[in-house]
Amino acid sequence: MSLTSELNDSKSPLSRFMARELPATSRITGSVRSRLPLRPRTVTPQAAGRPDYRSLGRAIDRRLRIAFGSPVDSILVEGVFYAGIDVAAVATRAAGQAVHGIGQALLSELKGQPAAHDGTLTRPRRDEERLSRLCFVASHFEEVKRAGLRPGNPLLQLGAAAVLDDLLDQVPPYVPDDIAGQVELAEADHLGWVTRQPVDKRICAPVFSGSNDVDGADADFIAEGHLIHCKATTRPDHFGSRREVHQLAGYLLLDYEDEYALNKVSFYLSRQGQLVTWSTQEFLDLLGARRSLSELRAALCQTAARSGSCRTTAGGEAAVAGDAGHPLRRGW
Repeated sequence: MSLTSELNDSKSPLSRFMARELPATSRITGSVRSRLPLRPRTVTPQAAGRPDYRSLGRAIDRRLRIAFGSPVDSILVEGVFYAGIDVAAVATRAAGQAVHGIGQALLSELKGQPAAHDGTLTRPRRDEERLSRLCFVASHFEEVKRAGLRPGNPLLQLGAAAVLDDLLDQVPPYVPDDIAGQVELAEADHLGWVTRQPVDKRICAPVFSGSNDVDGADADFIAEGHLIHCKATTRPDHFGSRREVHQLAGYLLLDYEDEYALNKVSFYLSRQGQLVTWSTQEFLDLLGARRSLSELRAALCQTAARSGSCRTTAGGEAAVAGDAGHPLRRGW
């Protein structure tokens, strides 16, 4: 199971571990709210109906990764691969091949995007609009990897002759302004410092030594030992569910071997341009931890081993049963 799936299940070994070891999530949510302005500026999508908040959230995350120098990750690459196979299985082989071709064109264009430097994240208006559309389209492929090909995914509407621009043209008109507004906030307020670091110091979609224990969990960003989790909420006064807090804590604890030497953790509220930061020790203290970070990591590793979420191959490498066994995902 994924990290979020385990945390959504109150009876899962990980949820029970978090509830026992880090019970005081309300202290973190209270800390977040106390550090925000009384009436923070909030970027909201100007849509006629209900916006696609799930895709918008993934799109701003992708847009920040482009700025930080890591526009493509394994989740998106695998999503492109699986999308073609899954569309072929439920529609036609030709449609699946078209989707695969669109995905490859998307990956190619994203890989060609330059990283931001000197604190500047924004691009000229026309470039920014296309980037926003590319990021929104990428979210459809990412969803395939994370949740499967769901009804309503725009990839299912494409014909055999479709190309990337056809899919970009389907992006709702509210998306470019919404994403651009969040990028402007990131540049003006709290994330410009990341792009002042050397590109090789900006780590996007980091995976941890314990990630295989929760279906390959990847976090959002790390810069200078600072773990940042991006959330695109329109209601900061209601932000901070138990799951959201434990998700950030989970990433911190899954770094079993302290590979990233994490010394700070943050929530970045992209629609308000607010970065709320704690030292790792302060974060754990607020959560009511009774053990040190290294002890908690060792205990989580033991919990995962007992639960059997991680299995070991004959060669000694960790592996998780999953997509490889999916009957629709063994090839064309």
